[in-house]
Amino acid sequence: MWDRVPAFSGDGIGSAYTSGRYSSLVGPYLSPCSARDDDTNGHIDNMCCFSKPGVVLLSWTDDETDPQYERSVEALTILSDATDARGRKLQIIKLHVPGPLYMTEEEAAGVNQASIDGEAKPRLAGTRLAASYVNFYIANGGIITPQFGDKKWDGEAVRVLSQAFPNYEVVGIERAREIVLGGGNIHCITQQQPAIPTNAAKLD
Repeated sequence: MWDRVPAFSGDGIGSAYTSGRYSSLVGPYLSPCSARDDDTNGHIDNMCCFSKPGVVLLSWTDDETDPQYERSVEALTILSDATDARGRKLQIIKLHVPGPLYMTEEEAAGVNQASIDGEAKPRLAGTRLAASYVNFYIANGGIITPQFGDKKWDGEAVRVLSQAFPNYEVVGIERAREIVLGGGNIHCITQQQPAIPTNAAKLD
């Protein structure tokens, strides 16, 4: 996560946590787990996120043969033992990943591999895609969530998110596979803009 907050050291994040200023931080230890085959060097938005203070959505699979299972179980163990900055135990909601998705020959051929520098993950046919419904965007009154063409888990993701965000309309974006081909998903390519408080001073 350090590439997203380069001004913060590990000690700096710990200080912010213990100060109580950021009540949504998960304990002094964030989960070290990332989604299986993730190519964002461990950005948390493919693995878990808060739906509200004290409630965490966790990317999950029930398939014990899936390599993602071990990572999800490790993250669940860590989060189950964690408290937020106000000392509250976390409620954890499991959000199942879609069935394993793999890059096709056609999709790999559509990537200009020569443009990928030495730090990027090669886009090769047969590569498992790091598809996760946790990688959604929260808008005013709405949740924008990826859909991957999985008849079982696409609908389940909308159902779980609708329960987690009862006052929001959950909108599924079809063909989000096109985004994950390049790495990440909807949350990765968007950025929330905080509302300006109504009592904020007007700018000259």
